[in-house]
This record gives sequence, structure tokens and C-alpha cells, in this order.
Amino acid sequence: MTVTAITNARLIDGTGAEPVADATLIIREKCIEAVGPSGEVAVPDDARVIDASGMTLLPGLIDAHMHVGTGFGPIRRLQDCLARGTTTVADVTGGPSAVKLREAIEAGTIRGCARYHVGCVVGCTFGHLRREDAHVAGVEADGPWEVRRGVRQMVQAGADFIKTAASGGFQWADESVTHRNYTQEELDALTDEAHAWHRRVAVHAHTQPGIGMAIRAGIDMVTHCSYLDDEGLRDLHASGLWFVPTLYITSERSYSRTTWAAHITERMRDAHGPHREGVARAIELGIPIAVGTDGGPGSAQFELQELVACGMTAMQAIEAGTRVAAEALGIEALTGTLEPGKRADLQIVRGDPLSDIALLEDADAIALVLRDGKGPVVEVTY
Repeated sequence: MTVTAITNARLIDGTGAEPVADATLIIREKCIEAVGPSGEVAVPDDARVIDASGMTLLPGLIDAHMHVGTGFGPIRRLQDCLARGTTTVADVTGGPSAVKLREAIEAGTIRGCARYHVGCVVGCTFGHLRREDAHVAGVEADGPWEVRRGVRQMVQAGADFIKTAASGGFQWADESVTHRNYTQEELDALTDEAHAWHRRVAVHAHTQPGIGMAIRAGIDMVTHCSYLDDEGLRDLHASGLWFVPTLYITSERSYSRTTWAAHITERMRDAHGPHREGVARAIELGIPIAVGTDGGPGSAQFELQELVACGMTAMQAIEAGTRVAAEALGIEALTGTLEPGKRADLQIVRGDPLSDIALLEDADAIALVLRDGKGPVVEVTY
């Protein structure tokens, strides 16, 4: 049985507790066996010892909103994510075919990938989540009973969660972020059916009325909200639902890319300021915020910087990308914090991210990444 001891580390465990200046963590097979101040955690005689002196040990990051892609691309992207310190990825539009990839990763047939959490789409006709988008996998369904059938089909296909849309978005030239997608009756039916099968629901919503409709339906994760008004803030605060803002997608880093169509770039740029104003107010109100990016490998690390710029402390941002994101996805019993019994999903970085959160984006600062106690099997150059 493989035993690993990480010693002499500065520990940020993801729970929000104060850092431990000198900590030891014991891994037995896939799980954390013990963690705490070095004077209180004994190192087994047969342990492989990793000396993390001068370095910080913290949970791997979780990206609760990514589009991993199709074909062989997802494998490489999930490997790149793990190498960069993102140990769990929620693919919001993975679909039934992605379930096969998840199973292969879990079985160890495909190695060195981030933990893969698969979302399947149930969307309305001519809505934001269209069949012609190669990255969107699921079903189109209209009317409450057809919606319920679509949810059942995706659960049967192996979905970890359901993704839907309550508003338009940036992508299609013939849509607007103010377009309503599903009706309240349809959203209510979708959420009720998903919850009946113990599946969570993530909703794409940029503006009203979609934001308010999603909250009233009891959807678990409300994503984007790039135009979050007073009503939306009030309703989010009262609901206790998770807000996944995906600031990356309206950042200058994103909208300055030359690969976007002109209308997409314009919409992202226009939303840049309002998006950050809404997130800053959400932080002030204490609304639960989880990290999701709509980006790719390394984007979660950038998202932490965006959250800090909006008013979070570095510790709060790390929690948003670890514990809170795990809670939003319903996998907090498995991962998200460094506690005994949880999977050994962690990273060791050179330096202190509480002093400089951008450190987590520096590939050269990463000393070690483990998922289930194992590291990447590929070398990634950036």
C-alpha cells in the first residue's frame, strides 16, 4: 500500500481556517489519512517523504464551468488542467459521450487527467444551447413534460448534473443576452425533475428575467450574471444558491482574442464593467461564489485574480476555487479541502499565494500536483 508524507509545508486546507506554518499531510493510496501541524502528525516508517520546506500546500483548484470540447481534445485539456493545478473540471456541456471519457479516467484507462464531472444539456429550441454548436451535447426539449423527459434521458445517459439556459448569450449573432429562453413553468419542471433524480442544475443566465426565473425555480448554480441588477442580487442573497460568475469570459484577456467573431467581442467588452460591478456587490453581500471560468487550462488560476480584484481576499478566492466550488457541484465529501478521508487532490507551490494570488497561475511555481494521490503523466510547456 502506497504511503506518502508531505512535510514542512505551509498549509492552506481550503476550509477557511488560518494557515498552518509547518504542517504534515499523510496520503494512503488515494486518500488523505492525516493532516495538521507537523508536531501532531506522525510520519509512517514506510512513507515516501516529500519535503515542502518554503512551499505552500493547498487543495487542487476546481473549475465548475468549462467546455472541454470534443474528439481527443478533452483528454489533452484535462491533462493540461491537472498539470496547472486544477484537479477537478466540470464540463457543463459534455453530454453522453463525455460520460465514457469520465468512466475511462475513473478506471485508470486514461491517466493524468483532472477529475471529470460531466454536465448534459437540456435546452429549448432556438435558445442559447443549440444543437449546431459542436461543443453542446444533450437534447432540445420544449414544454414541461418534454423537458422532464429530456432530463430523464440525460440522467439515464450518466449525467453528473444538468445544464440549461434561462437567457441568451454572447455566442450567436441572432440572439441577445436579454432574450428569455425557458419559461418559468419549464424551468420549474426541469429543476424538479433533476432534483428528483438527485442531480444538480447549472443555468446560463446573463440578465433579467432569466436570472430571477432561475432563482425562483431553485436551480443550484446560476452562472455568468454579467448584468446582475438589484433584484438579482437581492434574490441571490435570499436564496443561498451558488453564483458562478465566470469573470474570465468578460475579461480583457478573453475579449482581446482575435479568434472571436466581432459581435462576440463587442458583447464581452460591453459586459466587462457591469459584470465586475455585480460581482463586487455580491462579494459585499456574502453571496456564495464558486469558481468557474468558461475558459480552459489555467483559467481557474486567473479567475482567482479577477475575484480578488473585485474585493475578495486571497483566502476567500482560494476557498471559492476549492471548498465552495466542491459544495456547488455536490462533491464536497470527495474533494475541495485537505481533510482526512477526502481524496488527495492537492498542489504544492513555491511561495505564498496569500501574498500574491497570481503565483498560482505561474507554471514555474508549481512543484507538485496530485489527483487521487497521483500526478500528471505528461510534461506541459507554456
